[in-house]
Amino acid sequence: MTNEKVYHKIKEDLDSYYQNKDSNIWRNKSHIEMPFGLVNDPNGLSYYNGKYHIFYQWNPFGCEHKTKHWGLVKTADFVNFSKPEIILKPEDWFDKNGCYSGGAYVKGDTLKLFYTGNVKDENNNRESYQCIVDYHKDGSFKKKGPVIPKQPEGYTAHFRDPMIFVQDGTYYMILGVQRDNLTGAALIYKSDDIEKWEFLGELKTDKENFGFMWECPNLVKVSKDKYALLFSPQGLEAEEFKNQNIYQSGYMIGELDLNNVELKKHTEFKELDMGFDFYAPQVFTHDGQNIMIGWVGMPDKDSEYPSAQNGGWMFPLTLPRVLEYKNDVLYQKPLEKLENLRETKIVDIKDKVENNYEIKLDNRNVEIKLNLNIEQNNCINLKFKFNDEYISLTYDKLSEVCTIDRNNMELGGRGIRKFKLKAEKSLDLHMFIDNSVMEIYYEYGLETTTFMYFPKSDDFKIEIQSDNNININKLCIWNLRGVRYE
Repeated sequence: MTNEKVYHKIKEDLDSYYQNKDSNIWRNKSHIEMPFGLVNDPNGLSYYNGKYHIFYQWNPFGCEHKTKHWGLVKTADFVNFSKPEIILKPEDWFDKNGCYSGGAYVKGDTLKLFYTGNVKDENNNRESYQCIVDYHKDGSFKKKGPVIPKQPEGYTAHFRDPMIFVQDGTYYMILGVQRDNLTGAALIYKSDDIEKWEFLGELKTDKENFGFMWECPNLVKVSKDKYALLFSPQGLEAEEFKNQNIYQSGYMIGELDLNNVELKKHTEFKELDMGFDFYAPQVFTHDGQNIMIGWVGMPDKDSEYPSAQNGGWMFPLTLPRVLEYKNDVLYQKPLEKLENLRETKIVDIKDKVENNYEIKLDNRNVEIKLNLNIEQNNCINLKFKFNDEYISLTYDKLSEVCTIDRNNMELGGRGIRKFKLKAEKSLDLHMFIDNSVMEIYYEYGLETTTFMYFPKSDDFKIEIQSDNNININKLCIWNLRGVRYE
């Protein structure tokens, strides 16, 4: 079958999927995911031509990390989306083994896409090319090939994930890289015209030996004089309350000095999400808000996601989150447009005292806002129950530790995640639950956990338990409508 016929068949399969109902109980309704194949990093996030453009890594041919393409969906409201389409294909000499991650920048009427072309020879030796694409309002685009053909001396070919930002009228690019001594770093380039790039140097930080690779770096302006460096370091040592996943995603905030290529006076690295499944987030700015979307997944853990065998698909993207800077911390909150997903409010409780509270829900596509008075409680436990399986969320006020426990689930990843959380008089939780994804915001976005789960049953109950009476300040639950692809 020719390439043209292969991609025509993919389009036909997409059209057929959206004309029929998917009965798979793990198929998510409000999260972006593909009908088939493997999705990972969000790419090229941007607001262009009146719509949010969400590109993403996609292997449409199977559930393996191979043949990476760039897919695209567009939306104005995060309810109605364009049907997925393939934009970038690994079919040129400079990207023949994969169109890897990168960002986008709106320049005039053109959306400039930047990505890493991955090339391997017969001995599996890697070359990485930083490439540019002109994407136009009518959906047409032109690959223009490499603008940075090779990594600088002193670095391996693990050199990828270009992101663009502007300061004082000059374009800058940040990339993740591995040094020859097998430690991770980020590099900075600059350009006057966004086409020709000059190497400035390695971004200096206090993290000289911080993992073996830094993936997907972003430099985001968060205040008048502060930038956040978001990145996904690989190879950090696990601690009791930190770095519990195989790889991390987090940030440091400091003063960006591009003359000296340095992030000065920066904070310690803080993880962006304390759940099991969050990686490679990307940030773009629209209407003065820094908006982040991440990948709900984790590299090198494919056996933990049974949807590949039972459904032929792997991984969604997170719902969009707004980053708000306060006291050298990035708080996260759901993008306000996500309220468009609310269909029916099914629970609205205020100031209720219960010995034990349980509610049965008719579906697993809901938004929940819960605020508990915990002045008389030392321990709060939420159980998400699926017949004889459950996931528990426990908050211990005395030790200030929150625990997510998936060990009572049979399928998919299991394990425990613990993190520190300070809540005194009340505990505030904001949850988005989908058929196989949970995103939970704690204490108004001070912490979040994102993770996948794969229940055997459609039966769904939520139970709240405590060592004392449960004082519900507020509980609101909405059924959410599924997103539509048209």
